[in-house]
Amino acid sequence: MRIGLAQMDILWENVQKNMEKAENFIEKAKEHEVELLIFPEMSLTGFSMNVEKTTADWQEQVRFFREKSRDSGITLVFGYPVPVKEEELQRHPQWKRYQNRLAVAENGEIRMSYAKIHPFTFGQEGDYFQGGEEIVCMNWKDTVLGGFICYDLRFPEIFQISSAQSEVLVIIANWPTARIDDWDCLLKARAIENQAFVAGVNRVGEGGGIAYNGHSVLYSPRGRRLTHFSEEESLLIGDIDPLQVQKCREVFPLKKDRRDDIYRKESLFTV
Repeated sequence: MRIGLAQMDILWENVQKNMEKAENFIEKAKEHEVELLIFPEMSLTGFSMNVEKTTADWQEQVRFFREKSRDSGITLVFGYPVPVKEEELQRHPQWKRYQNRLAVAENGEIRMSYAKIHPFTFGQEGDYFQGGEEIVCMNWKDTVLGGFICYDLRFPEIFQISSAQSEVLVIIANWPTARIDDWDCLLKARAIENQAFVAGVNRVGEGGGIAYNGHSVLYSPRGRRLTHFSEEESLLIGDIDPLQVQKCREVFPLKKDRRDDIYRKESLFTV
């Protein structure tokens, strides 16, 4: 399977221009026979808290990727901000009014939708966005994909839950240059400890006064880097074999030694 990482310089809050950029990535990916193409978090707007503007055309953003997945024959992973459904707000009046989502479009349909569980409160995301409440995955070709967003990467528990089924863990991000060393280390760790392929896609450029330098990467289940590091806008491509996940877990059955019964206990210490 061939995976493409669309390390994009997202133009700030400019959906139409970013659609043009995304279309160029899709065309290039098709030329290179990419089967799964992954875009960064909030793919067409950047990590903006100007929620009224960035969500005004959220349906158009989703429609764009649906149509491109159908026309190109490539499965597309993308991110977008969306208003919470009114019926959800009626049931949960204390909720924030927006969610930060990852979606997978295949053959013109949305196959998976995930709401970011951990809003980045340090960056005021928690003031506007409601955290999701579900870990989701989907069957894709001969493997299973799990999807997460940016700050989720710092919470390893959700990756362990996902990798009970998922063999490819996708993380889309707007991860700043100031903390890029954390991104590099955490992605490799998530691959090794979950014995899964990890595809991390970050943006480059500048948005909202914050600098981003990419380092999008594809890791093997043993933490071997399958793509080169880049700090420029670029399409990175790597090939994976899902059978490697099964073989890795059979040869070194790490998950069989997990003690979930203990991990769930509220107190681990005695005085």
